[in-house]
Amino acid sequence: MNLLLLLVGDAPPSRLRAAVESLPELPRRVHVVAPALTRPLDWLATAEDDARREAEVRALEIEWTLGDGVDVGGEAGEADPVQAVEDALRDFPAHEILVAGDAVDPDLEPALARFGLPVTRVSRPLPPRHSAAYRGLRALAAGRNNATPFVLFVGVNGVLVLVGLLLSAVVLLVLWISGSL
Repeated sequence: MNLLLLLVGDAPPSRLRAAVESLPELPRRVHVVAPALTRPLDWLATAEDDARREAEVRALEIEWTLGDGVDVGGEAGEADPVQAVEDALRDFPAHEILVAGDAVDPDLEPALARFGLPVTRVSRPLPPRHSAAYRGLRALAAGRNNATPFVLFVGVNGVLVLVGLLLSAVVLLVLWISGSL
């Protein structure tokens, strides 16, 4: 059996080792994918290098933890966990996906279901579900939505138009008060 371990955020290596060992069938090969967790400002500034290095360190730590007795490989993945899994599945024929980490989005498991593989979660219970608007805004701010550049462009231009209207109103008010109008 080939196991794809998706590490979203930090997870205690001992818990991951116990989770892998408790699977009904011990995997022969494990591939660790650690998505680069970028903050919204870092994503906007395309400063993702630090996040990618941190993801590589997380993946390497888990590789070392699981390394004895199992063929383990790993990599840092894209910021979007679903895209990271899709990229990893191109080269690694997984039979199951194990999701772990403290930054797991509650909607990740349904999104991973499109790959047709069993998905198991190793972490704390899911936080309360938020509204669709909140999840959409969160995905937009994290850069996981294809509409992010468009929304950013429209938002910045909208703010500039409002500032222009406000300044025009102030100028008209000053001209009206001074009697020049």
